[in-house]
This record gives sequence, structure tokens and C-alpha cells, in this order.
Amino acid sequence: MQTRSAFLAVSLGALTLFESAAVALAQTAADSQDADPEVLSLEAFKITAATRTEKVASALPVSTTVVGVTSLDRQFAISSDVGTALAQFIPGYAPSRQKLSSAGESFRGRDPLYLVDGIPQSNPLRAGKRESITVDPFFLERIEAVHGSSATQGMGATGGLINFVTRVAPAADGFTSSFETSGVTSTRFKSGGYGGKVAALTAARAGAASVVAGATWEHKPFGFDGEGRPLGVDNVQGETLDSDTWSLFVKAGYDFNPRHRVELMVNRFSLAQNLNWTAVNGNRLTGLPTTSVRGSTPGLPAENDVTSAALTFTDRELFDGELTVNVFSQDFTATYGATTSANGTFRLNGVPTLDQSRIVAEKHGLRTTWARTFPSAGDLGVVTGFDYLADETAQVLVLTGRTWVPYTTFFGWSPYLQLEKPLGNLTLSGGLRYELAELEVDDFTTLESAGSTFVRGGNPSFEEPLVNVGANWRVSRRVTLFGGFAQGYGMADIGRILRAVNTPGLDVDTFINLNPVVTDNWETGIRLHGNGWKFGWSAFLSTAELGARLVANASGIYDVVREKSETYGTEITGDVRLPGRLGTVGGYLALLEGKSDRDGDGTVDRRLPGANISAPKLSLFWDKSWSPHFSTRLQSMTLLRRSDPDGIAAGDFDGYTLVDALANWRVRDNQTVSVGVENLLDHDYISYYSQTLTGSTATAANLYAGRGRTLSVRYRFGF
Repeated sequence: MQTRSAFLAVSLGALTLFESAAVALAQTAADSQDADPEVLSLEAFKITAATRTEKVASALPVSTTVVGVTSLDRQFAISSDVGTALAQFIPGYAPSRQKLSSAGESFRGRDPLYLVDGIPQSNPLRAGKRESITVDPFFLERIEAVHGSSATQGMGATGGLINFVTRVAPAADGFTSSFETSGVTSTRFKSGGYGGKVAALTAARAGAASVVAGATWEHKPFGFDGEGRPLGVDNVQGETLDSDTWSLFVKAGYDFNPRHRVELMVNRFSLAQNLNWTAVNGNRLTGLPTTSVRGSTPGLPAENDVTSAALTFTDRELFDGELTVNVFSQDFTATYGATTSANGTFRLNGVPTLDQSRIVAEKHGLRTTWARTFPSAGDLGVVTGFDYLADETAQVLVLTGRTWVPYTTFFGWSPYLQLEKPLGNLTLSGGLRYELAELEVDDFTTLESAGSTFVRGGNPSFEEPLVNVGANWRVSRRVTLFGGFAQGYGMADIGRILRAVNTPGLDVDTFINLNPVVTDNWETGIRLHGNGWKFGWSAFLSTAELGARLVANASGIYDVVREKSETYGTEITGDVRLPGRLGTVGGYLALLEGKSDRDGDGTVDRRLPGANISAPKLSLFWDKSWSPHFSTRLQSMTLLRRSDPDGIAAGDFDGYTLVDALANWRVRDNQTVSVGVENLLDHDYISYYSQTLTGSTATAANLYAGRGRTLSVRYRFGF
């Protein structure tokens, strides 16, 4: 409780300073003409992820982040790494590993649910941490993040929702096209460190028909750290270093009449690592990071191969409301690198054997949403419908044809009802979602490393009512208070649990560790906004009676431990348009902490490790338009110090600050040249995830340094 009180005290103190600065600057900000389209009053930001209907962000009783197309364009001109973008913009999102795997990239200390246009990308049955890289950033219109537990979009959002919203067709007849080409290199200008991208997109509307279609190809180069050393490759979990990506995207719609519309979206994404580098162990005692040398790597490339499709039908006048029916499917394949697994995980007949795993997941489902406002009931808002999801997932061993995680199928039906009632300046909301779920697992035998244990399958079922209540009080034109309670629903990584069974006589029906994770999230906060400025503060507490924490076993492989847990913290955000055409400054401060009940006494008393929760973060930026043709951005990300939860000095995190810069030249009305520099100061650092590893996971092979100074040049032509 003392820790949480300290968090609150720091938050309130910072809030007071921010509010005072906002009031002072607001007097002159209104006179500034250096307008930035991303710095607006809160009424301008709308979001669909939180309620499944378009709502103004300031009317929601939860914290949200909406990253618009301008901010995305700036960030991806600096770095194409999606995890880096999420950490830069979203306060509670953990720092990027800069790898193909997003392991350790938690959201408020728990798992986020990733979506593309509302289609679930996460694979909770065997969470291989590849779900955040399934769509090319070039096709994104915005990113919506809902902070904290949410059952609105279904299973998986125990830490929050991250919805990647793709491009839309023009509102009026006509077409627009965009072509871009870019090059990227380490400023060490070494062999292998050159990459680039080619992308094109056309969006058109003609009467009732509309289409958005595009294609991309990208070669992500090899990289070097701040001392010029080759970065260490992760040839097991997978790399974006020296990888090739291609993607196709189509969204086509037709309005039968003003009432009825149908739309088809197809996204095809493939990323494959080139096996041209092998890792060289570092030294944790001396701080020497893992590096790499050129050399062939056995096995098949690590890759992500994803096809998503959705057919959406809209009836804008059904019973005086709007009905949306969305049918979707996704085929997901994540291949991991080959290893002899010296710890014996892949041994065969007693012999360590070269092998590599592949997660395969097939989803299909139905999502229905009907929304209506009842003026006769005092503008009572109603959102209701039901969801259906079938998710079949397995993890197989590619080179020997064995099954590591058996085919497991999740079937879920979820009716829901959400109500919203305005009472003057006060808006109350509340809802219920009822999860009816069943798992289907056949008999299977674990690998030799788990004792070749036979496990009888089963069909365990779950029922879980999930509630949310909230209030949004507009105190004045510039001040809004909000607060609420929301539950989230997810599955522990069932695949990890099943593949680790080494006790004979167990069956899936009575294996208690398969029970779902239900999180309770309390949050309160304040939003202040005016002409050219906005600030916000929130504090949250998230608890789970039967949570899921990753713990490394003696072999260095992560297992799932079920135990009571809580995460808590505060987030402060703010943007201000400066007077005198000095541009816009802003950023956020996020202080997070978490604890779990490791000894089973019913009390959460041990802090969560870095693999489960982010270090405190401070993000700052300065945007400046110097002329109608030239603008710049300067941004920084500071990770503050965090001690190891078990008092292990080797796991202490020292913190670091990274600075990026961007310059945009509009050389013609429809042509722009962008120059971005990531890690401008060429800071040499070890990533947060690598620094905080301890025990069997802290090896000489995974002391990964972050990217050193990297230069990107992009040319974009629109017509």
C-alpha cells in the first residue's frame, strides 16, 4: 500500500504542475497559427475499439490513445518497427524488443488483444508473441488503444485493446494514389546494413462502389549497436534484422442504397528472416552484448505468414438503429528458428536433436453489433449483439514431424448488452457480456523432455459473466472527470501448460490450471483540454484472482504459473501548441508496478519481473513547422531505473534515454522527402528485456543491444 500511495502522490504532484502549465500556456496558445492536425480538442478524436461503435474519446469512462495518420506517418518515417511505435505513443505499453517476438511487450503489465479492423490477431491458446506484426504499417489509418481490461471485443484483452485501423476510401467520388520508396541504413554504413521499402496504395470511389488496394515490399537491413558492433540475432525466436516482407491489401465496398452497405477486406502479410548471420555469445559479467558474424544457419527461416479476411454488412436503419454483421477468418503461421536445444527440450531417443517449432492457428467467427439511441427514454444509448469465435491452434515441430502442443480448439459464444444514459453533464454507462466457452483437446503425449507423458483429452467448459460500469462527468467546457470498473477475460497460455505436463494420470477436464484469467480493472482520471492543448491523468488498479505469470524452468523454457496478481500505476499525458509559432510539445509519464502471490498465501507480496511489466517511462516530443514546406520532429523515450524484484543485482535495470529526429520537405505539392534518424545520439544500450533477465533465462546468448544510430530517407509521391 505504501508503494501505491507513493505512486499516487507523484501522480498528483505532476498533475498539478501540468495543469498549471496548461492554464498559463492556453492564454497564448489560441493566438498561435502553427497548427498541428494531431493537437486538437478531445472532441476531434473518435474511437471504435472501446464500444464497437464510433464514440468521441472524451466521452468514454476509460483511458484511450488514438494515434492518427499524421503521427503514424512521422513515426514510421523514423523506424518501421511496430513495437517501437506502440511504446512511443502508448504510456502503459512496454518497450520494444526490436525483434520478431514481442515477448515482454505487455500492456499495463498484462496481455493486450491485438486487432486489425476489429479482427482478433492474438492467439491466446498458444501465445507465441508474434501477433503484433500481421499488417504493414503503410496500410494504417490510425491506431486505437483502450487502456486496461476490456471484454468489449472478446477474449484476450486483460491488459487492453490495440486496434490497427486500415485505410478507407475517399468520401467523395474520385481517387487518390500514393507511392513511396525508402532506404534505411546504420550510420556505420557497413555491409549488410542497407535496406529499403517500396509501397503503393490507391483509394477510389465511384458512386456506390469504393476500393482501397495496395502492395508493399520491404527489406529490413541488418543493424549495429552504438559502438558499431553487429547486433545479436535471435535465430530461435525470430528476427526482423535482415528480413524480407511483402504484403497485399484490398478493401472493397458497395452501397446498395443509403441504408445497406457491404464491404470485403483481405490482408495478406508475410515476413521471413534471412539466415545469413549467426549469433556470438556475449558476456553478462563484463556487459559485452551478444553480437553476430556472417554464417549460414540450419533449418527453415523464421517467419510470420498471415491471411486475414472480413466481410461486413451494415444496415443503417434496422429498427431505427444501425446493425453491423462482421464475418471473419484468419490463417496464422509463425515459424521459429531451428536449434539443437542443448537443454534437451527437443531431444529424440535421448539425443539432442535439431528441430524448430511452428504455431498454426485458424480462426473464424461472427461479430454482430446493433446500436440505437432512444430519444423517448432520455437519449438512452443501447449497444447489443453477440459474438462467435472458433480458434484451432497447435504447435508442431517442423523437422521431425512431432507435435509439441496438440491441436486445441476454443469455441465461444458471447451475448452482450451495453447501456449509456446522459444526465445533463453526467453520463453513466454499464454493460454485461456473458462468455460461454468450451475447449476441445484430444488425447496426446508430451515430448520426451516432459517425460513422454500421456495426457487424456477432454472438453472443459467455462461460463463467465463480465461486467463494466463507468461515469463521465463534464465539469466544465475544459474539464472532464471519469472513472469506472471493467472486467477482462482471457486464457492462460494453454499451449505452454499442456506441453509441460509431466505428471502421469492427468486429464484436460480436471486440469485446474486451464481455468480462464479474469481481470478486474478500476480506473479514475481527469481530462483537461482547450484551444490547442490537452492534458490527462489517470490511475488504475488491475487484479486477477488466478492470473498467469511466465516463469523460466530449469531448462530456460518459460512455463505458466497460475497465481493471484495485481498491477497498478498512473499515466499523465499532455500536448501544448506553443505561442509564437514555436511548434507543439508534449508527451507522457507512465509509472507502473505489479505484484503476485508467489508463495500461495493469498497475499500479493512479490514484485513482477521485467518480463511481465514495463519500467517507468517518460516520452517527450517537439513538432515544429518552419515553413509551409519544411517541418521537423524531435522525440525522446526515457526508461527510468527499476530494481530487480528478487534483489538480484544482475537483474537491476539502469535506465536509458533514446532520442529520434525527423525532417520533412515538401518539394512539390504532391511530393515529400523525409529524413529520419533513430537513436540520434548513437547511444549504446542493452534492451530493457535483456537487462532484466535473471536465472536460467539470463544467458550469454541473449544479452541483446539495441539499434545504434539509423538513417532513413523516404520519398513519397501522391496523385
